[in-house]
Amino acid sequence: MHALHGGHNASLDRKTVERLIQKLDGLSKLNGVPQLQRSHPYLPDIARDTKEHLRQILDKTSDLSHNQYLQVTVHSLLSKTAQCSDMVNKEGTAARRNLTKLSLIFSHILCELRALFPGGRFQGNSYRITKLEASKFWGQAFGTRCLVRWEEFRAGLSSVHPIGDGPLESALRSTMDLTCSDYISVFEFDIFSRLFQPWETLLQNWMLLAVTHPGYMAFLTYDEVKDLLQGHIHKPGSYIFRLSCTHLGQWAIGYVTSGGSILQTIPHNKSLYEALKEGEREGLYLYPNGLSMNPDLSALTDPTPNAVIQVTQEQWELYSDMDSTFELCKICTDNEKNTRIHPCGHLLCDMCLTAWQKSDNTCPFCRTKITGREEVHIAAPPAEQTSSPSTTTDHLANDQNAVSNICGALSENDGEEVDWIRHRPLPPPPPLDASGIPARYPSARVLPSAPPPLDSLSSTSRSSSASWVSRPPFPSQRIKLQAEDVITRGPNPCRPAITRRT
Repeated sequence: MHALHGGHNASLDRKTVERLIQKLDGLSKLNGVPQLQRSHPYLPDIARDTKEHLRQILDKTSDLSHNQYLQVTVHSLLSKTAQCSDMVNKEGTAARRNLTKLSLIFSHILCELRALFPGGRFQGNSYRITKLEASKFWGQAFGTRCLVRWEEFRAGLSSVHPIGDGPLESALRSTMDLTCSDYISVFEFDIFSRLFQPWETLLQNWMLLAVTHPGYMAFLTYDEVKDLLQGHIHKPGSYIFRLSCTHLGQWAIGYVTSGGSILQTIPHNKSLYEALKEGEREGLYLYPNGLSMNPDLSALTDPTPNAVIQVTQEQWELYSDMDSTFELCKICTDNEKNTRIHPCGHLLCDMCLTAWQKSDNTCPFCRTKITGREEVHIAAPPAEQTSSPSTTTDHLANDQNAVSNICGALSENDGEEVDWIRHRPLPPPPPLDASGIPARYPSARVLPSAPPPLDSLSSTSRSSSASWVSRPPFPSQRIKLQAEDVITRGPNPCRPAITRRT
């Protein structure tokens, strides 16, 4: 199922892409073919969506010949559409299984196309990898390229995570190369580094979870998980896990309940190791693929220490002028910041982010789509920092724990956070009760029709005061005033351990 070597050197013109679109149109009309599963990934639907996205790319790309990623992907798709057409005409379990795997590969290719060509415009050279360490590695090894041959990628990764030869290399290649093209894209690497985090033990995690663990299943669909676990229906606690095909970058775990049902779940905001250990304690994940013993994952019990972000002199002064502190979450103003949003890097407390994501999956400060979160610790400024900046700088330079320290300059995130705080719309005046005393603010919030008065803003914030309307406030249930700032507070939700799908 691999594209021909040297495919990136083959010519690519609009005529070739049009030919591929015609072939995809043929696959999109295969409704009713018995070999095709009706559940996701359903090949006719994926072929239709891929065809439409390629149309968008054609409309917005004038020169196709210089885009290596598009050249490789188009020729890979041409090869795979021919294989699909051949498999459809065959009967038997093997043909059905191969067609299902091809459907998964087509689904992965579509996700990759949408990620690197959002709206039909190429943005592969600016794609942001979720995990910071993985992003740094890719930038240092491959620059802004979004696609590299497996051989080149393997050599680069071996410089930081040595890879053995033989079957182990082949296994790693099959895990990472989701589109089966003999290349690794920045999108595929992002998915892999998210699945097998943390970065420091990336390949060790992959070995324990995907190579030696009997519960791992590659290229499996939702329906196939149910069929497989049906053979263990009389052994509650049997489970298997796979890459989610609807939420790439996340795991899906299927298991047999004590009542003999088969459920599947996607663990959120936790690593696979944490989800498996939690499920084991609750009696849900006891027998991987029906085997009587869970493998020992104790090598993964030492998680990566939380990143430490040291408050700098300038940050201390800036937030002091606002009657606040850098460490305090600017959403609720009660809890300390302990969560960093990926990929933008903004900081807030875990409770506020969890509440926010119930209605919006973009950063409340900069509106970037949230692809992940990371626990962090904010180190308060040393006592001498307020009086001796030079001494503080020396102190921080020697602090090995201050892995995110940015001495001497404010980060872009500080500016966006401060701007957001200063330009949030003010609530209406509180209603008066019968005695003329302001009553408590109502839980429902009515936005004012005008921004805060300019004379209440600093000179730096006046220039952008017209943008206040475009900054939606945090969804609130009660409001209070503190100094000159308007503080909104969300509910205090308990983040669910897992989300079940029936």
